[in-house]
Amino acid sequence: MSRFFKGAALFALIACGVWIAVLWRWQATTRDISTRDIVMYLGLLPLTLFIFALMLRWAWAGVSEKAVQANAADAAKASADAPSSAAANAEDAARHATVQLLAAHIVCAAGASASDLQSAAKDGEPRPALDAILRDEEGLPIITARIADLDLAAVEAQLPSLLAATQAKRAEWAELVPGEHIIRALAALASPVSAAVESLLAWPAQFATDPGSSSATGASIAATDADAERARERRVRVMLGWPVDWSGFEQELGRAFVADWLAECGGDVITAARFAITAHAGTGEDLLIHADRLLQTLAREGRDDPLIVAAAHSAIGANAVEAMERAGTLFGPKRPKARVPGEAAAALLVAGADWPASPDADGPLPHLHRPALLRRDKSVDAGGRINGTLVGEAIMHALATARITAEGLAGLVCDADQHTPRTAEFYGASVEHLPELDSTEDIRLMATVTGAVGVVSPLLVLACAAERATAAQKPQLALTLGDEFLRLAMVVLPAPPPMPENAATKAGAA
Repeated sequence: MSRFFKGAALFALIACGVWIAVLWRWQATTRDISTRDIVMYLGLLPLTLFIFALMLRWAWAGVSEKAVQANAADAAKASADAPSSAAANAEDAARHATVQLLAAHIVCAAGASASDLQSAAKDGEPRPALDAILRDEEGLPIITARIADLDLAAVEAQLPSLLAATQAKRAEWAELVPGEHIIRALAALASPVSAAVESLLAWPAQFATDPGSSSATGASIAATDADAERARERRVRVMLGWPVDWSGFEQELGRAFVADWLAECGGDVITAARFAITAHAGTGEDLLIHADRLLQTLAREGRDDPLIVAAAHSAIGANAVEAMERAGTLFGPKRPKARVPGEAAAALLVAGADWPASPDADGPLPHLHRPALLRRDKSVDAGGRINGTLVGEAIMHALATARITAEGLAGLVCDADQHTPRTAEFYGASVEHLPELDSTEDIRLMATVTGAVGVVSPLLVLACAAERATAAQKPQLALTLGDEFLRLAMVVLPAPPPMPENAATKAGAA
């Protein structure tokens, strides 16, 4: 009803206005008024103006409504974009996140430390040599990279009890026994795993179940109830990498050995129940990807559990050599581009970027950026022309993840050798993407002295890259080409990366 009265009032207003204007005009001009003039000017003109006014009003209402709808849509879009933007920022932060390398322990034919391995790679000594025991199918000695004076006694002493327990787990395992190369791989792994746990004991407060416990004596113990609760819940993740050709029996036996060592080395500070062990049989690149995913999952869950990534490999044994001969991968006069049997073990102790500094540390610990992994469409050993395109892409992805340029790298560590197609693949990529690096001083090729060490190879590369980064106080690139298909690149920093400008601004504002 109010709309009707408003419309009538509007019509009356328009009509009165028109009539006054028309009558005044007619009087001023002494116009001779006809019936047509009265109908047109006093009837139709006010009606026309009234209709026009209504149309203007409707048009204005329509425009206003659309403006309101547009504003509402913009507001809805802004509110929808806010979480999306936050998610994008979180994803970007996760992509560029780093983890600390608390310690790296290795054993290989070139030495028992990363510095020994680097020196051997630089000098080219000791190189793989004719094996005193192993022979090929023609009875000729083969070239191997054997660990000299490998201590087998401890593993052999543990073997009877652990072997019996493992055989009892499945009926089909009852008569199985490990080959020589399995025993040698486990013997090589014992020292790095034990050393990794001993390195972790430098942080007793991170595992103290009671601020007054003996394990916390002399340490700065968690002062708050929240810190104490986190210490009680903290676990040590152990991720084991076994060669892809190890059987389920051999993997389980290896796991039993590692569990025994962990329980012994952790003592009262890190009890056996705190170790959470997982195992993967495959390549070293796969192992690092699994480790990266685990660390990202822990970060999302708000956990700061440290991680031991350990792996062992040995092809020094009659069974292993025969398997390589059958597969056509054993280096020799007939196969000059095949692989040299080697053996090695490594254990990397990794923790989140917020893990506290060790009281004994002289400076910041090296940080690892996330790996860039790509896969070849065919095996590098399949023959045909080899180029470094895919390796170059992996390098560029790794640099982008670290937000640095090629000029920012001080060096490169790689597990390429000098006789397989990996050589051409590596140098093709390095010449194109890293021309500033000197091949003699800045680049180290590990496989020239270690031989083919399978799943351990990427861990050796990372250990050496971290040591070189710490020594030079500049970033290093770790690059792996040992696998037939997978190509992995990671940037290793000597210290935590600088905070991005936008993050630094927000932190300052806070």
